[in-house]
Amino acid sequence: MTKSKHTPKLLPLLLTLLLPLLSACASSQPLPEITDENLTVSTITIPGISREYNLLFLTDTHIVLPDESTGEIRDYSAERLSHFTNDSGYISSGLFSSWMEYANRTKPDALLLGGDIIDSPSPANLEFLDASLSKLNIPYLYTVGNHDWTYPWEYMTETGTAQYLPLLAPYMENNTAIHTLETEDFILVAVDNSSNQIHPGSLEEYRQILSKGKPVIVLLHVPLYTEDLFAKTSGVWTNGAVLGGGVHGGIYPNDISAEFISLTTAADSPVAAIIAGHVHLPDESAVDGEKNIPQIVGDAGYKGKGMSIRILPAGTAAP
Repeated sequence: MTKSKHTPKLLPLLLTLLLPLLSACASSQPLPEITDENLTVSTITIPGISREYNLLFLTDTHIVLPDESTGEIRDYSAERLSHFTNDSGYISSGLFSSWMEYANRTKPDALLLGGDIIDSPSPANLEFLDASLSKLNIPYLYTVGNHDWTYPWEYMTETGTAQYLPLLAPYMENNTAIHTLETEDFILVAVDNSSNQIHPGSLEEYRQILSKGKPVIVLLHVPLYTEDLFAKTSGVWTNGAVLGGGVHGGIYPNDISAEFISLTTAADSPVAAIIAGHVHLPDESAVDGEKNIPQIVGDAGYKGKGMSIRILPAGTAAP
């Protein structure tokens, strides 16, 4: 079939005409019900902790709402909206609202957000994110993903870093590179590797966190290489979308990332587990090192998927 030479000129007009309809659909669609059937359950065992903890983990929800702030953002948002609708026809923002209600109803010890929570830093997406998180009645920890702060025309650029990444800081203790949520028994630490490398501004603070003498759970966006995970992702994503395992086809770590991985998997490392997202499929396997570290990778939240992660004292039977 011959493509019409007028199509590029008609597309912006078509999107403009459709935008009010898309916006109405986004705001009027009934919220889906979240039940335990939307959850997979995983466990992490930490010797010596005083009680069981329950964490709700969501990643890659890719919230996208119609936005008319600029023509470029308007067209991109309208095009992306159809990408992040689950099999039941629910859009990502509706699903996220339902997850927030579920979190407030079930009251886990904390909500972990694994990045790509919003699909771009558009004003509409950020306004929705702010309103949603402000309604939470539980603590949360949010690590930044590559889509949270980029557009295709400003992807990992200096302008994007200066203009868009700081917009996420209010949800990350004003430090998107590294921040923590500490419980009585362990420390949850969110580290930015949204660029496919560990943020250089995080390494020294990470060392200090590891030296505190408490078990640590690391929250990343891009998972670290494991053989099992790479076998699943290599046919789907370039470089398998995993950090490490360069000789096998993964992303070669730079010096900072290599040091981070070495610290994490050292024989005396206090890291009990890594939790990550990014690849839009679930996996549980171990990152090899002097100490093998369990890594839990969550499925994409825009599919309606979430994870309940139980932190158990040693000797407690898993469900």
